[in-house]
Amino acid sequence: MPHVLRILVVAAVLLTVTGFAKAAMVSGDPAGDAGWTLVGHALTDGIYVKGSANYGFNAYSAALNVSAGSNLEISDGALSWLAGDVVLGVGGVFESITAAEAGWAGFSGGAVNGLLSAATGPKLQVKFGTSAATWTTSTLAPGAGDGNSSSSAGGGRVQVRTSAYFQTGTPNPGQTEPWTWDGNSGQVLVLDKDSHIAWDGASVQPAKQVARMIWVWDEDLEQVASWELLLNVSLLERVAPGDFTGLYPAVGDMAIMTVQDGDNAYTDALVVVVPEPGTLGMLVLGGLVGLRRRR
Repeated sequence: MPHVLRILVVAAVLLTVTGFAKAAMVSGDPAGDAGWTLVGHALTDGIYVKGSANYGFNAYSAALNVSAGSNLEISDGALSWLAGDVVLGVGGVFESITAAEAGWAGFSGGAVNGLLSAATGPKLQVKFGTSAATWTTSTLAPGAGDGNSSSSAGGGRVQVRTSAYFQTGTPNPGQTEPWTWDGNSGQVLVLDKDSHIAWDGASVQPAKQVARMIWVWDEDLEQVASWELLLNVSLLERVAPGDFTGLYPAVGDMAIMTVQDGDNAYTDALVVVVPEPGTLGMLVLGGLVGLRRRR
């Protein structure tokens, strides 16, 4: 299925002549934000990769241009997010599902979203792959998946994540930034630690400011409801080490969306990073084609 999706993306690129969706604002809810495309549920046949946690969520992807005056236009010296920058996004909205709805005879392991915690929340992460990625989905139902989501199969992937130890109320003493799930809901935030962004194949790791995260905390359920993880690929190219000769993540490439119980059980889902339908034409005009070429 991933191969078919990639073919469809390429076909859409060749047939469309409009531009990327302008990222007027991001809220942390990809279901409500402009420019985000629903890929499907993480536990469905053709999207589920592996992991025993049985986290259920609707997965979304986006390719956006930063617009002037939006909350993605960020002033930070050489690490600023500038109007016109291309940003790739992957996000999710927690949602339950039955095995039948997901296309399987049955699930094994715990209940769907049974590991969601009101106290600490999950760890949210994404591996943005390149055109060389060879990730595959599972042929076995959750939670006995056998798909491939290893970093080595990402073709020079860029991994972005939240902390495993964010909590409610007060920051965890081990954090670098003072973020809490409830206190920073709806805010575009820098990653907690430098190590929370990792670029495979780069001799020097990019600053954590190249990525951003935003989530929505549900006060009634007392848990994270949705989230978006963002990578500024234009900024990534600007700060790339001079000896880098690899590939950059780009529109049409695969990504692995992961929800993990701290550093323990997890669920991996495969998405293809695509803009909102009808907004792919910037590739035709050369906007991101250069990001696929070797530097």
